[in-house]
Amino acid sequence: MKLDYDEKFIIVITLFFAPVVVISTIVHHLFPEVLGVPNVLGPYFIEPIWVDLVIEDLITAILAAIVVYHGIKTQGKYKTMCFLYGAIIFAGLEEIQWILLGRFNLTPTETYFFTRGGLWFVAIPIYTCLSWFILAWCCNYVSEVIFPNKNYMFHAFIAGIIAVSLDLWIDPVMVNLGSASIYSNSAGMWVWSGDPKDTFSVFSIPFFNFVGWFLVIMLFLILYGYALNDKKIEIQGKTKSALIFFGLIPVFIAITTSILYLASAFTPPFLIGVDVIPIKLL
Repeated sequence: MKLDYDEKFIIVITLFFAPVVVISTIVHHLFPEVLGVPNVLGPYFIEPIWVDLVIEDLITAILAAIVVYHGIKTQGKYKTMCFLYGAIIFAGLEEIQWILLGRFNLTPTETYFFTRGGLWFVAIPIYTCLSWFILAWCCNYVSEVIFPNKNYMFHAFIAGIIAVSLDLWIDPVMVNLGSASIYSNSAGMWVWSGDPKDTFSVFSIPFFNFVGWFLVIMLFLILYGYALNDKKIEIQGKTKSALIFFGLIPVFIAITTSILYLASAFTPPFLIGVDVIPIKLL
């Protein structure tokens, strides 16, 4: 059976990404010292632990597959797969950067880390990567439905606000799930390592986290809308459009990182150490 361009594109991009996941997973579980993986368990509920991890990855993959199906029906295979892998790479590299910089003391303060995961993309679980894809797609879709006559930049801005609204309850819950764990050394699904006294916090979560959520979703959607609109794909072709899209990801990550550093550096001194509606950190 002869494959069309979109099917070949899916195979090629998957073959590029799959080895990274395989190697990352092996390193994380068998050689944790390479990346300095903290020896802290997440809130596992099922014995043995690997069963819980498989179920978690599988459930997220099923949800992602549903979103992919919706994308293929509405935007086609090519644009949907660009969105899928673009969201994973964009958000994934942004998170990996902050995690490793904090872990190896290359930032003024420690940042955060994930405590559980079956498959990994360097320093973040695959279920997190897929969650970024699901979040970006759904927030953008909701924005387009509510404001059908606006452009992609407006939709990206609204999607960023929706994402932050969701994270205002997601993050505080997830960092405290360890309290429900059967393991004595368990912490939340991700852990903020820095001292709250060194930053401005909301719900005991560093404020720059919420700024980061907004920027990651908004800037990714702006990049997607700019590089992969139908008119440009028709003029440039699918291969060139994909190369431009993925090639600009490091540029937009640099923009995101720069804004976050500036936001942190210029936080008013009187806000440092302030925690709006503090919660118990484990």
